[in-house]
Amino acid sequence: MTTQTTHLPFQSDISRQVAVFPVLKRQRQHQSNIWFFDSPKNNERLTIATDLAFMHLVLLEGDTSVLKYVPVSSAEVAHFESREHQPKVGAQVYRSDGTTEWWNFKRLQLASGRPKRDQVIGDPDIESAARASGASYHVKTDQDLADKEILFDNWLTLCAAITRCRTVFLGREADIFAQRMALQRAVTLENLLTIPGIDVACMLAVVARALQREAIRANLKAQIFGRATLLSAGES
Repeated sequence: MTTQTTHLPFQSDISRQVAVFPVLKRQRQHQSNIWFFDSPKNNERLTIATDLAFMHLVLLEGDTSVLKYVPVSSAEVAHFESREHQPKVGAQVYRSDGTTEWWNFKRLQLASGRPKRDQVIGDPDIESAARASGASYHVKTDQDLADKEILFDNWLTLCAAITRCRTVFLGREADIFAQRMALQRAVTLENLLTIPGIDVACMLAVVARALQREAIRANLKAQIFGRATLLSAGES
């Protein structure tokens, strides 16, 4: 019999809340969306401005070379814009090799799909400021997301699976998962979710965490994550 997990909010859940209305008030003159996202990699609820930044940053959840990323909140954007000497940076990315990157985000296409007239991508002043801080500067565009729609969709699903069980003990399902992978080396998600007595939400969280740290591999770039997904042991 499959069990279901329910729990009351912990203090850690309450502390993850963000001040929504001040952000919306500051952004009401702008056309971009604001995303409030629970990031498993950062173990924090983030405020991310614009769809383009949101998509690029969600993809970092599955990048094992990234330890942490820090999007510039709407409050910080307003602070930067009020002080000309402050560089306008969309996010800071911290790599496992000790390097730091400053990211900005820029659309190169209009909604119609036609290229924008303004194709200037880099900013020498920001690049210079990044170098002075020991960081490298990168501009991420909509063109960089080509053919990554499925991968983005999958990491949204996997992040949600991890977040749902962030305050739940996963030891039992983790042990069952490890035993099954040791025996078979490759199983479908359906095989794992139909094991008698497991908590489906917990097993999904265990699988998502294993994919995030590349303890197992799956074809997340070309296939939507679901019950038919084949999970294989070993790094991808």
